[in-house]
Amino acid sequence: MRSILCTLVILSLWIPQAPAQSALLVGLHVNTQDDGNGKQPPSYRTFLITFRDGKVQLAADLPDLIVPRKDGFWRVGTLHKGPAGQGGYQEFVYAVPGRSVPHAVGEYHPANPDWNCSETDQATIEFVSPDLLSVSYFTEPACSLQVEFQHGTYKLDELENELEITAALGAAAWDAEKKADASAKADNDVSPDCVGVSKPEATNWGIERSSRLPGSVAKSWVLVSDFNTPHVCRDGDTYEIKFPIPESLTGPAYHADTLLSLLQSKVAKDNYILPGEALLNPAGDFLVAFGYSPPVRIFGIRPQAIEPKPVLSVPTTLESNVVMVQWALGRHVREWESELQALQETHLPEPTVATGNRQGSD
Repeated sequence: MRSILCTLVILSLWIPQAPAQSALLVGLHVNTQDDGNGKQPPSYRTFLITFRDGKVQLAADLPDLIVPRKDGFWRVGTLHKGPAGQGGYQEFVYAVPGRSVPHAVGEYHPANPDWNCSETDQATIEFVSPDLLSVSYFTEPACSLQVEFQHGTYKLDELENELEITAALGAAAWDAEKKADASAKADNDVSPDCVGVSKPEATNWGIERSSRLPGSVAKSWVLVSDFNTPHVCRDGDTYEIKFPIPESLTGPAYHADTLLSLLQSKVAKDNYILPGEALLNPAGDFLVAFGYSPPVRIFGIRPQAIEPKPVLSVPTTLESNVVMVQWALGRHVREWESELQALQETHLPEPTVATGNRQGSD
């Protein structure tokens, strides 16, 4: 009898209690693909996945990043101008209330007709929350071998002003960035004789998925910055800032200890489910695994084990990177579902190019 009671106690720790309803909003940066008509520019997609009574469902699939805020859902994305999949294109970020016309922030520089090359200014959204937006920039001036890496983080409704790391995370984070900058230059053997090496900047920081940086996959999100050097000194690199990101920015992690145990299982290893690239829903009866192709898979959880095959995979085989993870609980699930399904059926207005410079650009 005692052994039976022990078994029941163990099972009760693994079997979810009365399953609360929840919804997961996942935002993806979708990479280019050659579809026979040339490469298409990168894009963004948002999936709403609901969890109810032990069942999971893809409830909405929308273009762009659809971000929940106190004043309703906002639409976030980039405007791509120039040839797709080639050098010479420029990208501009926008963030507006869901049904508004997006006005992207930046200034477009058309190609010089006397040259056979034009400027490349790539802007990739790496992280978005209801309050903040992080972007990585890759810039190559026209007819130049010189390239530059930079990050910018903004309040969602103030894309014209880069946010200093001290304002968002405090003075200790700025100290950590300066230390990481010196370490990254040393690791890359940047010669002290090289003229034109960049210095740390309090506005050059961002948040990225850990899988974007080798060696950081044990975490979900990491803090990053960049250094730049002249082309003859290797151009520069992006590096991790060893500083914890508050959960208030990245969102809660449910059942962390249980998840860690599950990721040691054979099913997790066979399906390449890695620490930092998986999470459990609030009820603990489903595991969400992030990857590249498909980018989101959901597995059922049975006592002390992951079901061997996913119950749901998002409908895309394109390589993707997760840039947003947001949860809704209780009555908010139905609110999100209703609003996003309505947005899914709406023809959203096309973005327009901005007038004016992104702060810090030429």
